[in-house]
Amino acid sequence: MLMSSEEPDVTFIFPSKNEEKTIAEVIQKAQKSAQQIGMTYEIIVSDNSTDATPQIARSLGAKVVTPDKHGYGYAYTYALRHARGKYVVMADADGTYDLEEAPKLLEPLLKDEADIVLGTRLKGRILPGAMPWLHRYIGNPLLTLTLNRFYGTRVSDAHTGFRAAAREARHHATAHR
Repeated sequence: MLMSSEEPDVTFIFPSKNEEKTIAEVIQKAQKSAQQIGMTYEIIVSDNSTDATPQIARSLGAKVVTPDKHGYGYAYTYALRHARGKYVVMADADGTYDLEEAPKLLEPLLKDEADIVLGTRLKGRILPGAMPWLHRYIGNPLLTLTLNRFYGTRVSDAHTGFRAAAREARHHATAHR
């Protein structure tokens, strides 16, 4: 259930640039995930497209914001300024991540077991062509290993674009830019 005047339970954020082929499915899966676990939601598409992506997103009830600067990371930062949910789920607008898995990311947050949860691409099935060989077997594993050793964490995919965070974690993180 999308609520416009009350604070939603969860905000889904999708940075996008020319994703008209995938944005509808991504938004619909996010909506289905929130409804499946009975959460109110809002969807924010942080968009710098020249195609029909923003029109498609709006037609499905998403709030479309246009960052005043370019860049993938900035698109997230800009969208976070507009987020009102107690929890935030972030994913790419190209369909890379299965938004029907969002309840699994939210579960540790709802149980107050974590402030931030990362999805992983490396413990499931990776479709052919979805991740370059160099990233899958060398780059991502080496960088993830370095992060785990340096910070004592147990992350399996440090470079995932599929994340969920509690609002408090979001405010804390954006306060230290």
